[in-house]
Amino acid sequence: MEEHAESKERLQRAPFETALHHAGYGCFQWLLLMSCGAVYAVCALSTTTLSFVLPAAECDFNLSSSDKGRLTATPLIGMCVGSYFWGNLADARGRRKAIIGALLLDALAAFLSSLMQSFPAFLACRFFSGFGIIGATGLVFPYFGDFLSLRHRDVMLCRLEVFWTFGTILLPGIAWLIIQDPRFNLTNPGADFQYTSWRVFVFACGIPSLLVVLLLLPFPESPRYLLHADKTEQALHVLQRIFVVNTRLSEKDFPVESMISATDGEEEEIVPADNNGNETKLPLTWNQRWNAFWFRKKMLVTPPYIGLLVLCCFVDFGLMFSYYTLMMWFPDLFERFSQFSSLFPGVSAGVCEVSANVTRSELLGKQECPQVIDDRVFIHTLVVALSCVPTALMVGLTINKIGKKIMLVGMLIISGLAALGLNLVESSLQNLVLSCVFEAIVSCTEAVLFCVICEIFPTKVAATAMAVTVMSGRIGAIVGNVVFGALVDEHCIIPIYMFGSLLITSGLLCIILPKSTRPERHE
Repeated sequence: MEEHAESKERLQRAPFETALHHAGYGCFQWLLLMSCGAVYAVCALSTTTLSFVLPAAECDFNLSSSDKGRLTATPLIGMCVGSYFWGNLADARGRRKAIIGALLLDALAAFLSSLMQSFPAFLACRFFSGFGIIGATGLVFPYFGDFLSLRHRDVMLCRLEVFWTFGTILLPGIAWLIIQDPRFNLTNPGADFQYTSWRVFVFACGIPSLLVVLLLLPFPESPRYLLHADKTEQALHVLQRIFVVNTRLSEKDFPVESMISATDGEEEEIVPADNNGNETKLPLTWNQRWNAFWFRKKMLVTPPYIGLLVLCCFVDFGLMFSYYTLMMWFPDLFERFSQFSSLFPGVSAGVCEVSANVTRSELLGKQECPQVIDDRVFIHTLVVALSCVPTALMVGLTINKIGKKIMLVGMLIISGLAALGLNLVESSLQNLVLSCVFEAIVSCTEAVLFCVICEIFPTKVAATAMAVTVMSGRIGAIVGNVVFGALVDEHCIIPIYMFGSLLITSGLLCIILPKSTRPERHE
């Protein structure tokens, strides 16, 4: 009887992970996976919308290749600025509220950008689209992860990653249905206000951001956030709600009556109850928070973590320099192959030769401004997106068996070789096959890198290391798009060699990464 009482006492004062374990794993987590997955698919849809605007809006805005590079880079600049804003808002107001606010801003920016008649105004709206969507992209993973116990977290987060691929598959379908249909060209002949089909497409890509907000409304705020925000009673209520959904029992059957607050890397501290039975926690003073902040930062810039951070930043810079740039330019490159085949029937050529000849033909007036994109552009883009599905599923199933470090090294080197191979293709079909290989591998590589970061950095500094690494990746994407836009017409061999060399170098450098710097976790 005494042993039972002690066991019951431990349950009454359980740490968060134990309380989350008792809340169960089942229907609630799967429903949340579907909702967060829809959010992440919308993030992919919004992030890649401009890939079809490049060839479609070329006439309306009289875009040069350099203009296209600036256009794809502008939302990324918004992402760099927005990531800091949404991170602070999530800490202050909650992750769920921040995700909803980010999605609403993205939808508003999409609707307004479809109306803009000048290129600078369109760029400004796409800046705010990037500013908004990065909030949902960056917060959906930690929000979903806060509802998962350690046992299920890695696998479920890998499953969430698959939904990004679903978003990239959905995009060419929407573009094909709208941009190619003359019924969506709402512009009267000779009218000053232009609302062509590609503008309707941009508007349509903002609607899913509104719809997924409705999917998030029934779900609660992150219980971990509520606990760290001193709202322990609300956090306990959320866990009770999860328990009811998963077990079909009542809230009073939930075995945990109070929780222990475990601050990052520190000893667990019991959350006491006040005279009214409500759980309370003594708030940290500003001086304590400031000292803890600087302790984490000093830890991150001292060996061995500073070297690991620089390496991770270099890897993500090269990865996003290559991946995001080619992902945004694939439809435009496919369109150039289509134009080349119509100008020079039966002639074989590589990516760089195609780009150079199509550009010269446009300068000489041999090629009229294309009003309709070739159907093969949409089909090829859809095939490239579909090629990512098997890889995304395989990574989730094999990452723990193969090992995160080995998988990261292999994926970086193989994708780098595929990028270099773009210089060797001699037809549209060869370009499509190699593009599929490149996209299928590189699309999952950043997720593996993030898993490695969580292993090699202590909990105290892992979030900061992740944020700095992501920022480096976004800067790489900005630089990649600007460089590719400036060189694709006449010197495209240079950025392609840069893609390949950066990826392969990153893969070779990752060999020196440690397996983990953390002590073994005891279950």
